[in-house]
Amino acid sequence: TSEATPEVTGFFEVTVDGKLVHSKKDGDGFPDTKDKMDKIVKAVEEAK
Repeated sequence: TSEATPEVTGFFEVTVDGKLVHSKKDGDGFPDTKDKMDKIVKAVEEAK
């Protein structure tokens, strides 16, 4: 399932359980590498 984004920033950001995991705005860029995706996936798995 997914939920609506409460605000639109114009930046790609991933938040898990209220914690910012990935932010294009803060210099992480788009999650286009295995390392970046692994970081996001790990945060999601730990939140289960």
